[in-house]
Amino acid sequence: MSDAFGDYLKSIGRIPVLTAAEEVHLGTLVRQWQDNLSPAAGMCRRGRRAMERMVNANLRLVVAVVMRQHRRIQHLGHDPLDLIQAGNLGLMRAVEKYDPSRGYKFSTYGYWWIRQSINRYLQENTSAIRVPITVIDLVQKARSLQAASQKGMGSDVLAAQLGQSERRLRFAMDAVHRGQIQSLDQQISSSDQELTLLDTVKSEHEPSIEDDYQWMNDHLNQLDDLERAVLGLRYYTEQSHSFAKISGLTGLSKDQVQRLEKTALHKLRRRLEPQLNP
Repeated sequence: MSDAFGDYLKSIGRIPVLTAAEEVHLGTLVRQWQDNLSPAAGMCRRGRRAMERMVNANLRLVVAVVMRQHRRIQHLGHDPLDLIQAGNLGLMRAVEKYDPSRGYKFSTYGYWWIRQSINRYLQENTSAIRVPITVIDLVQKARSLQAASQKGMGSDVLAAQLGQSERRLRFAMDAVHRGQIQSLDQQISSSDQELTLLDTVKSEHEPSIEDDYQWMNDHLNQLDDLERAVLGLRYYTEQSHSFAKISGLTGLSKDQVQRLEKTALHKLRRRLEPQLNP
């Protein structure tokens, strides 16, 4: 986590938590202010102060909701502070809508508003191309209908059930599909800040393994035919052959094969040593 995130946690950690009685009292003040069509100046001041107090006291709830999606955030490469900011907007909306007379705790009610705001932020900012949230919602509803159907559903049937034109549904699905492209500058993981998707793309100008070791073939070609044959059977194949196997293939004795290998490796070592250790 960044230093800014740690500083933020320290700052909100100093704010005292509301008691159950304080939560009901402040929530009632906010509700009275919101429900009154023409509130007096004093009621507006009390309502704003109560709302500010409730929002500040529940900032840690937003952090808790964000940290539940820690792995997803890391995978998508988002800054946790951005999602906390989005969650704070949902928290403010929850305080405006909270009605303590219904008998449930604010954390139970506010959790869903915070989670909705965070998910909305992820939907709008996950892809490289921003797709309107209404288009994303339409595609998600269509996919849910397809998943619930035992038989395949055509776009015309889906559009009819969703109350949309087939043309709009096709446009929405195509837009979401195209919006799922990934930027080559996207970081692969937060542990290595310098590694991006571009680093994993192979360049056509990058030398292959055969090119890297092509220089060694010049030295191998200077060996005798029999020495190259023994080394080929020993090291060039996917499965290395034993001395006994090579002896049966070449008609040489096992000792002769061992001597040829030893001589060939000695020649290569003598020629390659100046280049490998200049």
